[in-house]
Amino acid sequence: MVSALRPAGALLAAIAAWGLCLAVLAVLGLGGRVGPHPADGALTPALPVVTLDAVGSRVGAASDYLEVGNRPLFGRDRRPAPMNADAGDAAAPLEVNLTSVLITAGLKLAIVQNTSDGASRRVRLGDVLEGTAWRLVQLEPRRAVFEGPEGQRELALRVFDGAGGQSPTAQAGSGVGGPVSMPSGATAPNKPDAATGAAVATDTPGQGAALGIPAVAPVTPDEQVEAIRRRIEARRAMRAAEAAAEQAASEKANR
Repeated sequence: MVSALRPAGALLAAIAAWGLCLAVLAVLGLGGRVGPHPADGALTPALPVVTLDAVGSRVGAASDYLEVGNRPLFGRDRRPAPMNADAGDAAAPLEVNLTSVLITAGLKLAIVQNTSDGASRRVRLGDVLEGTAWRLVQLEPRRAVFEGPEGQRELALRVFDGAGGQSPTAQAGSGVGGPVSMPSGATAPNKPDAATGAAVATDTPGQGAALGIPAVAPVTPDEQVEAIRRRIEARRAMRAAEAAAEQAASEKANR
């Protein structure tokens, strides 16, 4: 009967017989006496004994390395380069204006502008300002504190006051919003002479009155706002007219 089984059937029959034998042995008590080994100190291997010996410093004294400084390895002549101290930088005054402050989680930086040449320089918190001996020791959103040879000096953030800019260009009356007056303190525009057609400069009120040109009244902030509003309305009306003309042309072309 066994010889009549196929190889696969014979393998399955062998596995089944082996499992049956294990089940019978388990019922008879196979493995019932297996347990942990009893504690026995004599069987535990002894730990190795480690001894540490005191060893002196192997670096040696600083005097043993004087030759390294006297004969630098990367120098062509193996001689130390002279150090020139610039006393002018240390005595340079702090003549700057605080123009910008940058404060982030990982960076605190101030930008200052030199009052003499207008150059801008950046300095991090804790660093020395380039060209001076002043160190940035404290930085806040609108102030910075520098510490130098003269003690501490506080700089406030510069705020634009509207001064120092160029006067706006005069606008001739074009029928849109009427003539625009010049701001206070600005010079009147050059007007052509009726006889010669050349431009006559009226830089001063007295000269303009002598030439028969009426004086220009100062412009108030309300008048400036009104003039801007009128120009904006005129531009909007012009754009609306252009859009309407384009739409009419496109409709006519589609017909």
